[in-house]
Amino acid sequence: MLQRSINTYARQDDQNGNRNLVIGPVMKLRRENNIGARAKTWARPTARLRSVIAALLLGLGIWANVEAASQPNSLRAYAEKIQRRQAYGVYLKNHKFGWAVDELKLGHHEGKEVATCTFEMEGSFLSAGEKSSFEEKSVIHYSLEGEGQIVAANERTVEDGAETIRTVVGDGNGLVITTRTKAGEINRRVPVPKDTLERVRQLDQWLTSTPTKGAQFVGYSTFWDQEEVDGEEVHIYRGRKIILWGGVKTPVHQVSVNMDGMVMDCEMMSDGTPIKGLMGGLFELRAEKESIAKMPGAEPIDMLEASSIRVDKDLGAPDRVEALTLRIVGLNDFRIPASHRQRVRSRQGSAVILELMRDHKAPQSTPLPASKREEYLRATPTLQSDQESIRNKAQEIIGGEKDTLEKARLLQEWVFRNVRQTMAANTTSALDVLSNRAGDCTEITMLFVALARSLGIPAREVGGVMYANEGTPIFGWHAWAEIHDGHQWVTVDPTWNQVYVDATHINLAEDSKDWAWVNLLGKMKIKVLKVTKRK
Repeated sequence: MLQRSINTYARQDDQNGNRNLVIGPVMKLRRENNIGARAKTWARPTARLRSVIAALLLGLGIWANVEAASQPNSLRAYAEKIQRRQAYGVYLKNHKFGWAVDELKLGHHEGKEVATCTFEMEGSFLSAGEKSSFEEKSVIHYSLEGEGQIVAANERTVEDGAETIRTVVGDGNGLVITTRTKAGEINRRVPVPKDTLERVRQLDQWLTSTPTKGAQFVGYSTFWDQEEVDGEEVHIYRGRKIILWGGVKTPVHQVSVNMDGMVMDCEMMSDGTPIKGLMGGLFELRAEKESIAKMPGAEPIDMLEASSIRVDKDLGAPDRVEALTLRIVGLNDFRIPASHRQRVRSRQGSAVILELMRDHKAPQSTPLPASKREEYLRATPTLQSDQESIRNKAQEIIGGEKDTLEKARLLQEWVFRNVRQTMAANTTSALDVLSNRAGDCTEITMLFVALARSLGIPAREVGGVMYANEGTPIFGWHAWAEIHDGHQWVTVDPTWNQVYVDATHINLAEDSKDWAWVNLLGKMKIKVLKVTKRK
């Protein structure tokens, strides 16, 4: 989500008949003619980090003035005592690419006093030479009665000029979320979130009780753009340590926060103020004075270069790779998904030997349970497969085709040929992708999945890394899709024009709700042991 002046580029044929896409003066990615020249494909490894940072800071940021937590006062008294404003620098490998500010104060909403949490975040970076920028401001109003539930909210995000506005209002025992984008307006009703002021007070009390190492507390954050707005946060107490803070030896708490598998390791002052947060081996939040936090970085950081995994061998054209054996280290306790085309041959500590094959029709059928079929056909806030424009376009593309696999081929080919690839047209809506006809692999996959679901084809986004050679052989973060054809899950990569993907696709996440792969960023290393190519 944290994204990429668009460089001009030109398509050229080299002497061998390969298609090259030249990006700016230096970067070139070679692909065979039947694949096409496609360079701007890599998934944004920050694809959900902005909203996660917002959610974490809206929770962690109110751990201040903890003396109030032990007083049996009203929620109003509690909220009054924990009013605060804190700024953070957002870094990638010690390069600042953004800032965030969170604030809690007493305010008013519809004539009633409330606790108001405001979060702002801005930043920019490069990816393959393209500049991407983002900004967000969200406001959440908490009641000062009962459990301190959320009574209203509003959120505005702008990614590379594309604006999304969400308004949240009370409606009986739930909330109504109105989302407005260039593509139109959508309303949906959700239950009242589990994120409450009382829950935050309990979190305060847990922290200040000095839990034993390994003790856990479950809290919640709210994501207005997700099908399920409640995001569970498992806080794990790791201990205390002494640091120099302002030249003074100061004790800090160490707490890990797990959200859908993604872990943020935090350090907090004894008054509960977060001073540092680390995600994977790349992303870091640092508490700073606001004037310092908002100072831009010395030079732009290229997200593609920083997050890609260099390898020791040039594999050549990826579409010709039939089988691949790799040694992967830095996984820690991460478990790579297994399938008929991907298996872990052996594991030793955090290192694994991984065997990959080009996807193919598996000898044994794996039917999809009814509950999973329903899940992978469902329209969501980002995959609006129930909208008329999505349904009509999908039907137009397939015409009278009846075979499921052939329908998928027609959809992926249309998306491949009609969506302009760029890192600077980011969105979280399939409707917007259909309207804009532009995006990177994240948007391209999102649109394909929505089109497939609209036709009754179970489909899901998967993610991981894929091989390319951009002057240096690398594996870059990538998103593609899978459809279930009644026999098995079949891989479809509409960014690279493939049904049954090549053996260089390493699947690390089979569910969009699984974010454990973020923990691998900056830590995962790959060595090529064996490669088999098509003759």
